[in-house]
Amino acid sequence: MPKTSLSPRENIDADLAAMRTASRAQSVESLALGEGLLKHFSEHLSFDEMLFVLRLCASGCESAGRWLEALQFCRRGVDLAARNHKHLESIAFLTVTGSIHAFLRNMHLAIRAMREAILIAEQQQLLEHQIRLLLALGQMYSRLDLHETALDLYRRASEFAGEAKHAPMRIGALDHIAGSYRLMQKLDQAELHMEQALQIVQTQANRDLMPHLLHTRAGIYAARGNFAQALVDADASVAQLRVSNNVPVLLRLLLDCAAWRQAMGDVDGAQAHLREASALPPEKSLYEMREELALARVRLERMHQQPERALLALDDYLKARADGITIKIESQRIATQFVEDVERTEARGRRESAAVNELTLRLIETQAETQRIARQVSRDPLTGVLNRSAFELAAERVAGGASQPVALIILDIDNFRIVNIDHGHLAGDKVLEVVVERIRQALRTNDLLGRFAGDEFFLLCLGVGPRIGAAIASRILKRISEQPVLYEGHSISVTVSMGVACAQTKALSTLPYLVKRADAALRRAKLAGKNRTVTVRVNT
Repeated sequence: MPKTSLSPRENIDADLAAMRTASRAQSVESLALGEGLLKHFSEHLSFDEMLFVLRLCASGCESAGRWLEALQFCRRGVDLAARNHKHLESIAFLTVTGSIHAFLRNMHLAIRAMREAILIAEQQQLLEHQIRLLLALGQMYSRLDLHETALDLYRRASEFAGEAKHAPMRIGALDHIAGSYRLMQKLDQAELHMEQALQIVQTQANRDLMPHLLHTRAGIYAARGNFAQALVDADASVAQLRVSNNVPVLLRLLLDCAAWRQAMGDVDGAQAHLREASALPPEKSLYEMREELALARVRLERMHQQPERALLALDDYLKARADGITIKIESQRIATQFVEDVERTEARGRRESAAVNELTLRLIETQAETQRIARQVSRDPLTGVLNRSAFELAAERVAGGASQPVALIILDIDNFRIVNIDHGHLAGDKVLEVVVERIRQALRTNDLLGRFAGDEFFLLCLGVGPRIGAAIASRILKRISEQPVLYEGHSISVTVSMGVACAQTKALSTLPYLVKRADAALRRAKLAGKNRTVTVRVNT
């Protein structure tokens, strides 16, 4: 309740000061202050104050287990931040949204939130945020056993971290890559990436990451059946994790240690690890590992003919199971309600958009533009990408919007005429289709792709400067060349050359000039030996 003797601003300043000095453990207490501010003084809060209060309320609701309310606070924060172009705040709220959905096992909603955050980070060239988000999204796919998808995300994060010279993030990405290869039973590749991560740790002295690397390497040793060496690394990791009090990671490692000792016949050692794991705080969110722990204890106590201890372990299993059922029921309820809320918001947006579109359509009809647009907005019949007219029209619309950096990429398939001569035009069509599909896999959701000539494609990447434009081109180059195209038993090697011209969107009003610069860069790439990209900056 507001203090009646104070003015609204004095009430706000007093509560905000208390919220800013509160520790993370006091997030539930801060929640009451935040909800009071939103209820009594929302019209007096500045924009930044409102975002701060919404963020604290979302965190407090998450800690209190009020997950749907936390998601609603996040949605308000995302909408407010988007309207005022506060991109970092949008990413923060979307990340919390993804974290809550992932905890509730609503992975499709978690992935949706993270991808939305990644898109913002890409558009705003927030490279470090993009790396963190890619790693988090990769972990979500890994939990779904989609290890190839996770691996691709980890590789991109590692590549970006290398570009940014951010050693801790590169170590983390290599650790995740090694872990994914281990889960896929590609142990040689797992060891190779683990060695790279350990070398960086030694040179950069990022010792706080060592427990995670040792845990991953221990898993690789165990997968090879070398449990003794696995336990050497695991014991060193356990000692460091005890100090950091990282309960989830420590619990997982102790369970692994117990399994490896039991595989070696060291039942007493396995029991010691399980006892230590049982003494950790029984966090509700860790119900799956708690179930695994309790069942392992039941098996070992029965082996030692300790029925009373086995019953105690069984009781712990039932408690963990009950927590899991509670979370799953709440998860289903929240997913349903959250999706319905989103659908209502989107339906309202569609109605408003439909009204705007109707007015726009009438204007176009009065200007006799309908037929011209219908002819121009079409797609290439072979590849399905925009044709030249549609691409140029889209570029004109982008040029008329807000000023932002753009990269125009011209891509040409190397030696395409030889493919047609050696294998026939149907093989050439197959190469075009495969190249387009690989380009699409490397592009972002809002990038434009069009076909201008036989084997020449144009790409327009919005919101990116020379560095990111070159990175996108490099990703396309690698994805196209890493595997040959298979056609009627023939293996056709395919490479491309690219020219990248980077400018502001106002340069798109003179698209032919920007095309000329990108085409010149493409010719330089061809003359330099093909299978490469050349980037130029256009001053406007």
